[in-house]
Amino acid sequence: MSARARLLLDLTLFGALLAAYNPAWTGLAWHEWLCVAAIVPLLFHLIINWDKVLRVLDTFVEKLWHRSRLDLVVDAALFVLAVTAMVSGLMVSQVVLPAVGLTITPTMIWVTVHAWSADLTIALLLVHAVLHWRWIYNATLRFAGRIAGQRPPVRPEDAVLAGLRRENRRLRVAPGLEPAREPARARVSYHRTDPRS
Repeated sequence: MSARARLLLDLTLFGALLAAYNPAWTGLAWHEWLCVAAIVPLLFHLIINWDKVLRVLDTFVEKLWHRSRLDLVVDAALFVLAVTAMVSGLMVSQVVLPAVGLTITPTMIWVTVHAWSADLTIALLLVHAVLHWRWIYNATLRFAGRIAGQRPPVRPEDAVLAGLRRENRRLRVAPGLEPAREPARARVSYHRTDPRS
């Protein structure tokens, strides 16, 4: 999946969860249906990033960059809290469950669990975005450049590699040496062109 598609998926998911965070902003019906609709992109986001999760899990106890460990812990907590918010949201649902023919009387425990898990989900969602700020920034620049018809910006590490390649080519054909080809074979040898040698 391209970075642009991932960025659009993540921004859509983030916007939907933020809009659905407070039922007073959207109304109760939109709040519940937005949360139900967010399940599919949330699972899709998890599936897309699953290989990264497995790589970090494989090296979790070994020497691993601390940010990767923090990222994994935040992502795992975010997943557990999001699932808790969705399940507890269904347990206090006044629109979605009656629409499918189920009626549950919400208890204060489920209301409290739903409120706390939703608050913590939004907080960890912001931490998750901060941990991935560099990817978000680069993907946004590439996406904005494509919309404007410009080439995507060059990453600094790509510029360094391109500079090293140019330098390597320059050193291969040093001043005073020029390539000479033998017509019978395609072998390249170097001989001095300096008459003093």
